Amino acid sequence: MGAQASSELFSTWLTGWSTCRGYEPHDDGSTTSVVHTDEDNETEHFLYEPSTELFLKVAEETKADPTRILTVVTSRLQELIGAVDPLGMRILDRKQSLMSADMQAQDVEDPRLPDDGYSFERQREGGCQYVSVSFDGEHAAHGSAAVVGDYAVFDRIVTEDKFRRRGLATFVMRALIAGALEEDVRTGLLLTTADGRALYEFLGWEHLTDVFVIRG
Repeated sequence: MGAQASSELFSTWLTGWSTCRGYEPHDDGSTTSVVHTDEDNETEHFLYEPSTELFLKVAEETKADPTRILTVVTSRLQELIGAVDPLGMRILDRKQSLMSADMQAQDVEDPRLPDDGYSFERQREGGCQYVSVSFDGEHAAHGSAAVVGDYAVFDRIVTEDKFRRRGLATFVMRALIAGALEEDVRTGLLLTTADGRALYEFLGWEHLTDVFVIRG
């Protein structure tokens, strides 16, 4: 049986995601927040399956603060988006997906690069594994993964525009998985956009629950 969405599972994802990005999660009693120290120092607040009352309270606080964004993980996406509509919030993304995969069914060997001229490098730093792919010395793709207990949390699987549709995202994922399987991991977790979901479903990942992002 695959993973089931829960507050503990989401907390595991958040821990791994924060590890690779260098963030420090802070629980303020109603939300968990992180400061985007590597970008613009905005504060992102997270809610997992909130009541409508709590969601609207935090949404109003988010609307009043231009440096805040709010990410909501929920099985009641349409209901909550409808509830917040009178506030006039901006919906930055309504189609993200929290996904999982059985790591025991994955390949433990590093994948083969798609063609001559490509090379890849794996680094580990501060509990996170980073994989980058280059073509004739030019950066082409990258991604990261952190191990949290028996979970591997994957993040920022990115292919540069000129190198897309060459299988590099698949290569990066499989290289990260092979690295993560050097430890005793059983389940993979990631958060992806609607565009990325098709790739991960192709690789055997399953949708757990919906995610949307709003700001004032």
